[in-house]
Amino acid sequence: MTNILYKYRSLDNFKNFIDIILKNRLYAAKYKDLNDPMEGQYYYRTGELDRNIRDRLAEEKGELRLCSLSRVNNNELMWSHYTNGQRGVAIGLRIDDTQYTVRPIQYNGLVSIRNQNFNDQTAIEILSHKLEVWNYEEEERVFVQDRHYIEVQVEEIILGRAMSNSDIGLIRELIEKINPEIRIIRADTVMNG
Repeated sequence: MTNILYKYRSLDNFKNFIDIILKNRLYAAKYKDLNDPMEGQYYYRTGELDRNIRDRLAEEKGELRLCSLSRVNNNELMWSHYTNGQRGVAIGLRIDDTQYTVRPIQYNGLVSIRNQNFNDQTAIEILSHKLEVWNYEEEERVFVQDRHYIEVQVEEIILGRAMSNSDIGLIRELIEKINPEIRIIRADTVMNG
């Protein structure tokens, strides 16, 4: 099992939040559905990557699905960008890394591919590099093929600082009924700690 990783979520689509808690799973998206327009891009020199390899890379990337998680639970930018201005949650969870490919993102720009270093891991390699501007996310990615969900073990729910009292009450009640083992934490306790 991995260390605890975090999925920052808005509660705007409450059905998706309930699905995560109730079914212990996260949706795995295609890379083209992610928010970074450079996602899945790579460099190659003209003449150094033949058409068959480019086609195979496009096919491999298209077959992969992934879930983006963070190693940190207290990043102000993540809370602002992904939780509707701190009105959402950060879900702390563990992934069975014997069942899935889990890779830390490297923030060293786009990867370069050549004919001679092409292999079956190349699509995952390409999707494990991002521009340095994203490094605040401290991202880990979970990769799968042939399925739309990744099984997870939910450990904790961190409640955003701007979450309404009625939402806090609803989430506490929901967790108590679905899985009282899940810890509920206020973001105030992790943000300055």
